[in-house]
Amino acid sequence: MKIFCPTYVKDFKCDGKACGSRCCRDWRILIDRETREKYLRLPAAAREEIFKHVDESAQAFEMQRSGACPFLDENFLCKLQLKHGEEFLTAICQSFPRVTYKLGEEIFSQSMTLTCPLAAILILLREEPIDFEFVDELKARQVFDFTEKISLPAEKFLARQQAAIKILQRRDLSINQRLENFCEFFGEKISVPVDFDEENHAAALAEIFGEMYDANLTVDKKNQLAESYLVHRKNILPRLRENFSTVLENYLVNEFFMRCYPSAFTGDEAFNCRVFVTTYRALEFAAVLTTISKRRLTLEDFLEMLCALNDKLDHSRGGMTAIKNFAETHDAEVFYSMMIERGG
Repeated sequence: MKIFCPTYVKDFKCDGKACGSRCCRDWRILIDRETREKYLRLPAAAREEIFKHVDESAQAFEMQRSGACPFLDENFLCKLQLKHGEEFLTAICQSFPRVTYKLGEEIFSQSMTLTCPLAAILILLREEPIDFEFVDELKARQVFDFTEKISLPAEKFLARQQAAIKILQRRDLSINQRLENFCEFFGEKISVPVDFDEENHAAALAEIFGEMYDANLTVDKKNQLAESYLVHRKNILPRLRENFSTVLENYLVNEFFMRCYPSAFTGDEAFNCRVFVTTYRALEFAAVLTTISKRRLTLEDFLEMLCALNDKLDHSRGGMTAIKNFAETHDAEVFYSMMIERGG
């Protein structure tokens, strides 16, 4: 077995006290069949204690009114693990924040999601470019089978991913230049250059933003957000890209690898490329609005915003759907005019 992963994976250590066990709150914790069978083999009293907190229709734990898992104790530790051992954690609890894909026979990739604040710090605050390695141990029970989704043999798919990551890590280029080269690498290019349409760019992001956050924004509110973004983006974005240049690079690299681009979603590589770039533009939109609201954006604010954005992409019904809908309904020329801004 070979597992290809960023080197940061081996450095991760869970510490619920440091983040308030954020992963044990407000999310649905599904009970996989293997774990359920372990619960059923427990003595009657222990079994009853567990299943009184299970929503049988959803095959998930019923969260408390506070949003916390019923097995989270006052020290931010899991009562199930403390009492019965790590093997009694559900597959998702044992695996999180690791994201693991099976790419081929005995070949896997593994990374981490920014939804975990500790993983986010480990990933985003690296000064050196994220690097990768093969390891022999798979520290996750939840594995997504991508063997049918990728069109290349696993080794060639990983090599293609690494070639794209090298583009995203080219520090001699601006973020905009890297994204343009990235699009061309995956076949998303046009024969004649088009002008960047700033107003349609802002309007599209305001529409996506409203859907991502399930905000049911009125037309007037969307127009207000787009106008505010337009007024401030040329002043704010250059400073963000300068102050958080390595954070943005690490975000792009981790997002690309963690979601298994360019095969993250059903569709060709060019479609996946549009989704990837649009996701990043949504991040910039959120960052500008956050800066306007707070008057300045500290590193802590920026990391918190990134974690919140990933929450929406991973756990909100409208999160990634809004971005995929945009990518599906625009051809290359219109996409370039809205999402590819040449220069700085």
